[in-house]
Amino acid sequence: MQIINKIAFLVHEPIMFAHYSHVWSQMKTEEFIIVLCHECDLEGGGTAIGAEELLDKIRKLGYETEFFSNAIRRKNKYRYVVSNHRMEGSSLFPGNTKEKFTKEITNIKKRFSNYIGFIRGRKKVMLIHGDPVQYPPLQIGVKQIRFMYGADISDGWSLEDWNNIYDLFLCHGSNDAAELNKRFKGKTEIMGYPRYDSYFNRELDISSVLTEFDIDSKKRTILWMPTTGQGACSIPEFAEQIASLMDRFNVVVRPHPLSFRTSPEYIELLASLNYKIDSNPLRDMNVLYKAIDFVLCDYGGSSFGAIYLDKNLILLDVSNSESSGAVINSSNLQIREYFPVIGPEDAGKIESMIDDHQLWEEQRINRKLLFKKYFADNRGESSRQAAKILGSLDTILI
Repeated sequence: MQIINKIAFLVHEPIMFAHYSHVWSQMKTEEFIIVLCHECDLEGGGTAIGAEELLDKIRKLGYETEFFSNAIRRKNKYRYVVSNHRMEGSSLFPGNTKEKFTKEITNIKKRFSNYIGFIRGRKKVMLIHGDPVQYPPLQIGVKQIRFMYGADISDGWSLEDWNNIYDLFLCHGSNDAAELNKRFKGKTEIMGYPRYDSYFNRELDISSVLTEFDIDSKKRTILWMPTTGQGACSIPEFAEQIASLMDRFNVVVRPHPLSFRTSPEYIELLASLNYKIDSNPLRDMNVLYKAIDFVLCDYGGSSFGAIYLDKNLILLDVSNSESSGAVINSSNLQIREYFPVIGPEDAGKIESMIDDHQLWEEQRINRKLLFKKYFADNRGESSRQAAKILGSLDTILI
């Protein structure tokens, strides 16, 4: 086995372009490679929406790419791997002979299915690449770095045991660094929030989204950002009520990109109500945030993005949200003490809240307070800081 002296960014979904691309721009192209998981391999049966556009973007930028399946076949490993989700697997260790044999039998069945599907014009079924049990980053790299996905952290997902694979965590601020230090052996470094660096560029052009979503300059604009998953996603309970705001406001809804694949019925509901839907997983959110005045969120990282960018924020409370693992001991619950929280039965109050100027003046103070808790003040410079840390891995991870 050969150790390749590069940093591999393991990309499992096209949306990760928004999280990583600002950092890539601050690095030398020969320092890193982008390893695409099988969901992004359309020829291999991947189904990720935006995968073709993702590959086109990163190749036009001159970045080296490789599919995860090829990295496995070569049996080489990268010195460092950057990732931020569990993806697949359940163990720090390779599977046993029985598990690997079961994988091979499953792949034989899938190959037969692909042969029949080819004759009948059906889409390919994805094969299982690599070890069926071990976490994928461990299969292609020696040292593991987690690039935190958002400032929302919870025992139900982002702080689960799979974080034991990491040697280093790149954190948004002191809060996530402290929580990770309590639970895991990996070191922590604070980078800020790289994906929002260009928001602070005064020359940022928003004309494209104004045209795309037909935003009327005479109206204030609401961005609704529902997360994914039953018990957390606000679409089923709020879609009809929020649609009633369209007469007075521009309303743009950006469902979590995974919802288009996992919950198509939610997207159909939004379409039936004539929402302006953002379906682009590679969207530069800085441009969209610049064009809007108010943000509606349920759970997940979007509310923290609004805090970071100092946007007026209303939180939506989903019935039975405790059934969702995403909110178990979540920092989403902490911030609900500082912002207005609306349940489905009170959705009619959103319009009057938007008109309450005193509410937003008071909230501005809370946003500043929470910014200090959750984020390093590296606004506009977080990508540079992240790249600097990644360039010092040989020193940090001795």
